[in-house]
Amino acid sequence: MEDEPEVCGLLADIVDDEGFAPDCVQSDEAAYAALIARRREFACMIVDVNLGSGTTGYDVARYARRLEAGLPVIYVSGQTSERSYRANGVPGSLFVAKPFTADELMEQVRKLVGDNDD
Repeated sequence: MEDEPEVCGLLADIVDDEGFAPDCVQSDEAAYAALIARRREFACMIVDVNLGSGTTGYDVARYARRLEAGLPVIYVSGQTSERSYRANGVPGSLFVAKPFTADELMEQVRKLVGDNDD
């Protein structure tokens, strides 16, 4: 989940290029609806910490984990510190600071879900 359309598209392109089927949403409401409709089908959630609407990526990830306790979560942010992530992120999640490269992001995805060999 990423509230900036350009970044959302970029994230979708990165994971699509690696064989994953992205479902990029740009609001917390859309994220909640996608999680309810397709829960247990997501390989991983990549979520921006600062969504600009009051709801945070931490909130969305906690909600997702209530639906799917083992869902891998990667937080991305250019404004959040590692310390904030450690205090607020769901257990077992990872953090990637913006700006990042496609390789840096996919390295973290592979740590959580492995390669997509489908």
